[in-house]
Amino acid sequence: MKRIYASRVPTPEPWEEKHTALVRRITAQGMVLLENRHGLPLREGSKVALYGYGARNTAFCGYGAASINSRVQVSIEQGLRDNGIDVTTTAYLDRYEAAMREEEEAYFSGIRAVGGSLFGRLVKMYSEQFTPVAQIPISMEDVENSDTDTALFVITRVSGEGADRKATAGDYGLSEAEQNNLLFLSRNYRHVIVLLNTVGPVDTAFIRRLPNLGALLLVGLNGGVTGSATADVLTGRIVPEGKLTTTWAAQYWDYPNAHTFGLVDGNVDDEVYSEGIYVGYRYFDSFGVQPDYPFGYGLSYTSFSIQTKSVKTDGDRIEVQAEVANTGNTYCGRETLQLYASCPGKRLDQPAQRLIGFAKTGLLMPGQRELVTVQADVNVLSSYDEAVSGWILEAGDYPIRLGNSSRTTKPVAVLRVAGDALLEQCRAFSVRSDIKEPLRPMPEQSIFFGEKLPEDIPVLLWRQTQAPITHDYTLRKEQTQNLAKTAASERFTFRQLLGGQCTTEEMAASLSEDEMIALCVGKVAEPDGNGSSGSSLVCASDDVGGDVNGEVPLEVVVGASYTTAALIDSRMLPNIAMADGGCGIRLLPEFEMDETGKVLTAGISAIKNGEKLLNEEEKKFFAVVPKGTPYWQYTTALPMAAVLAQTWDVENWRICGEIEHREMERFGLKLWLAPGMNIHRNPLCGRNFEYYSEDPLLTGFCAAQVIQGIQNGGGAGTTIKHLACNNQEENRGGMNAQVSERALREIYLKGYEIAVKQAHPCAIMTGHNLVNGVNAAESYDLLTAAAREEWGFDGLVMTDWGTTSKSEAHGKYGQSDCDTCLKAGTDLIMPGTQADLDELKYAVTSGKLDIDDLRWCAWNVLKVAQLLMKE
Repeated sequence: MKRIYASRVPTPEPWEEKHTALVRRITAQGMVLLENRHGLPLREGSKVALYGYGARNTAFCGYGAASINSRVQVSIEQGLRDNGIDVTTTAYLDRYEAAMREEEEAYFSGIRAVGGSLFGRLVKMYSEQFTPVAQIPISMEDVENSDTDTALFVITRVSGEGADRKATAGDYGLSEAEQNNLLFLSRNYRHVIVLLNTVGPVDTAFIRRLPNLGALLLVGLNGGVTGSATADVLTGRIVPEGKLTTTWAAQYWDYPNAHTFGLVDGNVDDEVYSEGIYVGYRYFDSFGVQPDYPFGYGLSYTSFSIQTKSVKTDGDRIEVQAEVANTGNTYCGRETLQLYASCPGKRLDQPAQRLIGFAKTGLLMPGQRELVTVQADVNVLSSYDEAVSGWILEAGDYPIRLGNSSRTTKPVAVLRVAGDALLEQCRAFSVRSDIKEPLRPMPEQSIFFGEKLPEDIPVLLWRQTQAPITHDYTLRKEQTQNLAKTAASERFTFRQLLGGQCTTEEMAASLSEDEMIALCVGKVAEPDGNGSSGSSLVCASDDVGGDVNGEVPLEVVVGASYTTAALIDSRMLPNIAMADGGCGIRLLPEFEMDETGKVLTAGISAIKNGEKLLNEEEKKFFAVVPKGTPYWQYTTALPMAAVLAQTWDVENWRICGEIEHREMERFGLKLWLAPGMNIHRNPLCGRNFEYYSEDPLLTGFCAAQVIQGIQNGGGAGTTIKHLACNNQEENRGGMNAQVSERALREIYLKGYEIAVKQAHPCAIMTGHNLVNGVNAAESYDLLTAAAREEWGFDGLVMTDWGTTSKSEAHGKYGQSDCDTCLKAGTDLIMPGTQADLDELKYAVTSGKLDIDDLRWCAWNVLKVAQLLMKE
């Protein structure tokens, strides 16, 4: 019989409080204290003057796929009040809120006035996102009535899917009004504490120069617990321990790709990755550019000492042991040890250093010491040599460096490689860029130029003892041929597959051509009254459908996307429910359903501010939608991925994965469309908050732990995305990333490789963009040669939504075709349209797509379905 997972009770379920408490702690541990000159922590019962847009209108999430639907959303103002801090500027906050509402209404009136379809207005809202500029002046009366010498000023920046940030005042830079208010506060308060409720870096130069700046705290956007977790850090309930996972430059123009990124140079069709491997701290350290806040940086309310005790190698593993002591006398705290290496750079250019490992202490009392071990595999020191198409270690000395940020590292040992070593033999990508790593630092530019290693530094000898890893680049061909030879004795059902009465190969072999085509296309729905597909988020209703002879339960997850339901009758193959994520599971939080299973609630209500897009006629239409049985499905919002990574804590990463696993199980979801793993190449990327770091090693390790937390125990899977180089949102469907093979492998693919090898995610989602002239969903190099044949990926690959749509603008390079996607290694076209089915049918009939390639893709989908549907 039909199963509806949503709750019929509006009150919170027992697990919600537990999950919220866990996320609140993790969120606080990921906030980064950038400055603390005076004023923090706040004492219990303190009075504070609270100013700024985000004080009351705190931003909880970005736009698009990573938006959230948590039940409770605590603003910074409320979080302070709940933690015993007296906010004395209510009159100012009331005035500010009224001004902001007026500005917001003018914005939405402008969008409604454009007309067109509701879906078109939704796209416009995402591409021209509301950024409040209302900054009402703070008056002397506000100061006099505040009765405190401490002012908190909240700066808020929001971005998301479909648009990038701008290198302008009011976005990356401070607006004139923000500067005026901050300067006024600094003249009238003894302590000015600035809170950055932002999706990423902003220009902090003006803030740092404020005469009475007391502290600067990076808060981020962290769901409903944002205000509570902020208060925990400000009051010292949780001592700051977060460390940056991206470099904050002294000015935007210091980033190596600042002048050519996205809309900055007006060219959104071609993005030349001219910086090559010099991304983030690799660039700043190698070229001697001083950032405001370096990679790995973060302050505490206490201080620590780090003393190296031993360094050794064990086969192909480096192990550094250090004693960390809390040298403060008041606060407990945790410290993060970061291990880096400098490669010799004889034939291949090398950055000044690269992260190779890290470890975190427990909570140390004042005066307490802990022995911490940091480990790293020798292979993370390897570089990709395009001349030999392989990963190599050049002969020479590799200084191993230890510190608590990228700018505090000190040499603790030297790894001496006796001779050139080829660790892994690959095959050159068939599609390559002409870019040849144009940036080349001079030795004197390096932050380590002229550094002399201690005479007594340990020297660790390493020799290659194992043959280079090689790969079978005929793997897919062999699997496809073997699958084609499999004989199907009958029309197997999915129930027989789960019962062990057939193999996935045998079931795939028994599928007809039409069944395979259906299996490789997502749930196809008829267009609704708004001119968009029924699987769209803005649908007015959704016919869930009926049972199948009582044998295969149809599980209803409202707000989810699905694989096809076409084989439920004939093959008892249930469709797989999948939901967006990044900052938690995104579903329709409240809806109504009639007795036939039809959802009566307008899906537009699932989108933040979506109802503000409705014109008068649409409001009337939705107002008369019939009422049915009410349901609730609130989920826990996670901290934005960048803040989660800033904890540098593998246990926190795993816990967040476990939270997602339990909630996926609770609401009947099988695939989480996350984690996002694109690199922070430029701070203006609109979706950087969904991604972990500028460093591929940290990105891969963080994602692997989240994946393991979700997939351990079975029944739930993850989808790493967006493979690859989806580092720009403007024209994301037509942007061509031109990048060298070395930079592609070392920077933009390495995190995915780590996640696949360590955690075995169930699925990969491709990017909308092109890589060296080939759409990511049509790239055999990325999806088959790299992911499957080199990394050992054994799940399914899906497109991002609309990749093959012929109705969407794709700019200079045109759209992708379903058959070329499948031939390259994409198995599942999402979200699925009749046009996709027709296109694949024609491709098979005309011979453009070999039936054996189609069967191979269907087999991959079946394998994941079997894995996720096991009881």
